[in-house]
Amino acid sequence: MRKLQSPSLGQRLVQSTGLQLILVAGSFSVLTYTLGRNSGIQQSEAHRTNLTITEIREQLSSKLRVPIFLNDLNASAVDAQPELLKDFDALGRRFWRQLKAFPVDYINYGAPDGSFIGLERTVSGTLLHNEDSTRMGRGQLTIFSLSERGDRLEQIDVIPGMSASHEEAWYVDTLEKGRSSWSSIYAWEDQPDLHSVSYNTPLFADDGRLLGVIGVDMVINQLSTWLSEIWGSRSGLALLIEADGRLIASSDPSIPLNGAGSSNTRSSLEDLDHPLAAMLNRIHQKREPASRPQLQRHDDEAFLLQSTTWGGDHGLDWILLTASSANQEVNLAGRTLAVEIGAAVLALGLTLLINRSLINKILQPLSALRQASQTTEQQIKSPEDSQPQPLQYRCHLDRQSGQELLDLNVAVQSMVNAFNQLTQNLSSKEQQITRMFQEQRVRDEQALAQMNDRLKVSLEAAAIAHEINQPLSILRLTAQRLQDQASEKGNTELPSDLLKHLQILNDQATRIGRTTDQMKAILRNANTSLSRLDLREVLDSISLYVASNLGEARNWITTQSSQEPELEEEGAWVEGDAIQLQIAVINLVKNAVDALSVQPPAAPEIVIRLERRAQNWAIVVDDNGPGLAQDPEVHLPLTSSKPSGSGLGLFIVRAAMESHHGSLALSTSPSGGTRAVLSLPMHS
Repeated sequence: MRKLQSPSLGQRLVQSTGLQLILVAGSFSVLTYTLGRNSGIQQSEAHRTNLTITEIREQLSSKLRVPIFLNDLNASAVDAQPELLKDFDALGRRFWRQLKAFPVDYINYGAPDGSFIGLERTVSGTLLHNEDSTRMGRGQLTIFSLSERGDRLEQIDVIPGMSASHEEAWYVDTLEKGRSSWSSIYAWEDQPDLHSVSYNTPLFADDGRLLGVIGVDMVINQLSTWLSEIWGSRSGLALLIEADGRLIASSDPSIPLNGAGSSNTRSSLEDLDHPLAAMLNRIHQKREPASRPQLQRHDDEAFLLQSTTWGGDHGLDWILLTASSANQEVNLAGRTLAVEIGAAVLALGLTLLINRSLINKILQPLSALRQASQTTEQQIKSPEDSQPQPLQYRCHLDRQSGQELLDLNVAVQSMVNAFNQLTQNLSSKEQQITRMFQEQRVRDEQALAQMNDRLKVSLEAAAIAHEINQPLSILRLTAQRLQDQASEKGNTELPSDLLKHLQILNDQATRIGRTTDQMKAILRNANTSLSRLDLREVLDSISLYVASNLGEARNWITTQSSQEPELEEEGAWVEGDAIQLQIAVINLVKNAVDALSVQPPAAPEIVIRLERRAQNWAIVVDDNGPGLAQDPEVHLPLTSSKPSGSGLGLFIVRAAMESHHGSLALSTSPSGGTRAVLSLPMHS
């Protein structure tokens, strides 16, 4: 029989080294993976929570921009037609059209004598006409149903003993502030289980006489349903509260908005009977403007808690509190971490025992390889900025060195060759990545330049508006007072040139005011919130604006819709921001009116129509004015081809189209004037 040989040193080295590498590399790989996975789970949960918070903030901002827009629109209509406030039927139809077009719950007007008119959207969606006036009997609120055209029908209810509108908090507080502002949240007098927040604007005549207060309400009772839909099936709780801790909305339908025992008193955070309310209350009591997510435990469950302020830019002081469940992730991370640390310690212990038994046997045979290894090591330690060169490994061993060292030498040579191949591959990849980073840097620099241009324009507009507003008010008031004095004294006592210059002064002040309003429009609509909307509703709003604000020029303007039958059935749907689109079209209409006013033809005409163009909807504004200049610089911000123009109008339009992934095109209309086309992608 052949005698069995014991394993050689090379065999033992390969076996022991392989075992060590498997134990160490495997254990640490698993541990690293587990730690990274657990950290990623927590970071992912925090990221998902932040995305949800961002969505809530953006949608809330979009909701609260609508009342501001409607109040500005109605205030402008009153400025143009003060007699509108005396015709409650016409005013009611106007409010009815706005309730049909915008997601608000109540639009109202209160006069200084206590008269009141309000159009209400009930919980079921029905629109009602509420009125307290001389013709209906003062001191009582008369409620009417409405026809499909917004006309009053039958009287359905009378609520006696109602407070006069000029004595209510929303009216008095607005006059004390002397400006447009948000009210505090309040319960309705006739429906104490409903709470709302309103945006109110005081109205004044040209002589400073108070005309009353207009307002737009949003019922907060429905915000809990909206918040619950956004929060979805996530475990935990989301609460929207005021700074004093009173509840506005909750993602949990079981939490009541109204406090116990009183329908007109809202629940307080510290009084909520909910397992997470105490933790959220502690976060709220810290009074920090914003907090990072905090991991806390409650009844052996882990939650990520966060407090975020909201509404400061709207004049509100609301706080969003969130508690997102992280129990599963934390428990899994803890158990896995304990197991993997134990495995790593065991692997290290076995490795040390193996090394201790073999170290002396391995050191002596390996000394012959030391010089070759040092040479290779020096190559590896070459300067980082030098061009990497292939490693050179040269080690000549005779057969006296032993078969195990010969085998090891061959293995090292193979490793060097593999390393050289890997280095070559990495160098190629590095070049590719370098090119990618260079290309991305160019794109980032271009995007940053565009952002800087937009920021510069916004800052310039804000600065100009701030510097102009106060002296402009004084200038307009002074001009008006001088004109009034001139009228009282009669033209015979004052030079005709003085009256002419007073009129010029007043006209120029009005023009500066329009420019300032456009600057404010840029800042107010800097953020775009897109939602599905029908462009026909936008054109309806434009028609209302034209009728209320453009004086005699409204007779020049005709609004048309597409004649395609499917438009009437399906609508002209796009993804957009109704307010920005309305402002964009209004600016185009104003430009056309200005052009026709400078060089009026025999029959001035402006046509606004809606067209389908391939995969886009197009809003077309045509006029028969003097037409475009030879080379108008409409691509530049704050430039205009008109002698008296600021260029803000076209800048606002172009900015609105960019935020909607649309485009603005200017050309010559068939009538010889100017054609402006706003193209927006269709939305199913």
